[in-house]
Amino acid sequence: MAVAEAKGRDGPDFSVLPEGCIATVVSFTSPPDACRLASVSSIFKSACDSDAVWASFLPPDWRPMVSRSASSLKELYFSLCDDPVLVGDGKMSFSLDRHNGKKCIMLSARALSITGNDRLIMRSERALSITRDDTRSYWSWNHMPNSRFREVAELIKVSWLEIRGTISSRMLSPRTLYAAYLVFKFTHKRNGFQMRAFEVGAGFAGYEVGKRSVYLSRTKRSSLWYGINRPPVYIPLEPDDGDDSYPKERRDGWLEIELGEFLTEDGQDGEVEMSVEDAKGNRCLVALAVEGIEIRPKDGK
Repeated sequence: MAVAEAKGRDGPDFSVLPEGCIATVVSFTSPPDACRLASVSSIFKSACDSDAVWASFLPPDWRPMVSRSASSLKELYFSLCDDPVLVGDGKMSFSLDRHNGKKCIMLSARALSITGNDRLIMRSERALSITRDDTRSYWSWNHMPNSRFREVAELIKVSWLEIRGTISSRMLSPRTLYAAYLVFKFTHKRNGFQMRAFEVGAGFAGYEVGKRSVYLSRTKRSSLWYGINRPPVYIPLEPDDGDDSYPKERRDGWLEIELGEFLTEDGQDGEVEMSVEDAKGNRCLVALAVEGIEIRPKDGK
């Protein structure tokens, strides 16, 4: 649409404008618009690719979090979209939403509080992680090649599970609808999570947070009855694509399940709490690897 308007035969010839003027106007659009407008003419391309434009798409506080170099701010922008930067002593990652430049933050398992079998497995306060010495029979810390973090938490054996994370809203972009996602995978098919319901939620501390039930396993079960006094036969089924109570596979090979959504406002300073709580706790759970909780703009908003 933006390109069509700029190229309109009966409209004004924007290419006669000074490059700096074009750059100023483009900086009020969006990264996708800037990329499309670059095809209008050579002067548009020069203006749309300029640091003046792409500086407006980067968060105002990006410099302390990014040490990598790039030939231009446009190159840096897309580098941050595709390749997250580790921050906070490697316990968090920072990246950008490709469509709007809003911040995306992932808290690693080391930055979460994980409880199981009435024992505190890990507790994190900001960048501090405390691990109980007697938890080796429940969880282990392992490196996985496709994880952005140095290590992930891998479940050995518990009967119930609770995961919590917190983040300051100051670390996120204002005026943005965010969603939080638990990022995980299973290291074995037989893990005890089939049809095990968990209550999840995300929202600002001190406010009522809506909870909902989800399943971490993608396997659904449907029962067939063959007659009276005969036990049902359970058949594994794949959930529908639109069913958000089951996890979805990410491009990086991990699974994710949405915990909840919340809106950040201008000048808002508060703690966002995210949780995954075992609803039953009546069956052994094994083979769960937790990479962390990712907070990113909901549907590019």
